[in-house]
Amino acid sequence: MNRKTLTRTVWLAAALGASGAQAVQVVSDTNPFTQGATVIDFNNFDGLLSTGPVDVGAVPGTVVLTSTPNVLVGADAQDLGENGLWGARGTVLDGLTDTPTGNGNFLATAFVATRGELGFSFSTPVAHVGAFFNQYQRTPTTNNTLRLIAYDADGNEVESFSYRIDTDVAGYNEGKFLGISRPSADIYGFGIADGTFVMDNLTMAPVPEPGTYALMAAGLLVVARIARLRSRS
Repeated sequence: MNRKTLTRTVWLAAALGASGAQAVQVVSDTNPFTQGATVIDFNNFDGLLSTGPVDVGAVPGTVVLTSTPNVLVGADAQDLGENGLWGARGTVLDGLTDTPTGNGNFLATAFVATRGELGFSFSTPVAHVGAFFNQYQRTPTTNNTLRLIAYDADGNEVESFSYRIDTDVAGYNEGKFLGISRPSADIYGFGIADGTFVMDNLTMAPVPEPGTYALMAAGLLVVARIARLRSRS
């Protein structure tokens, strides 16, 4: 098992609850949800200004977006103030290459408002959900945050956490993958509140198959073995 595979295995073991652990916050530079995941990239939309409901994709099943006023579904460029710029593709200087946060249109709340809020409802529940995010920052010291929320079938909040994204004023398409991972598929809704922000590549994934749990356990055993060998040396 190479180092990259080992790192991925250890992350899965911790984040997906191989031994019944509680839900965890997911903060990553790349999308960690790959096992059986569905990604909604918003590339099929082009400038739809809406409060919803809007059917944005399948998981399988319906994924419905509702929002506060003036959410742009299918934006292609957004000024993030002190957090730089967010666009559909890379800049001319970097050869119009794709970026980790997305490669096409995205979703943005209205920055003319004091705050934005988005909600996604899933007809089929998932265990892991997240997306790439960045947010508008008026000054370098602005204490703005995003609040991510997971809901159950009755609309009750089952998990939430807040996170502040701080990127370079000259940066382009910089941001973080933020998500929530639970040990069972009981997430029927995903909400983002408290801020003006952009997001792309909404990703949903089911609970891993039993074989994946075995891989996680094997990864932990390898880590323990390496730790013992290093301590002896």
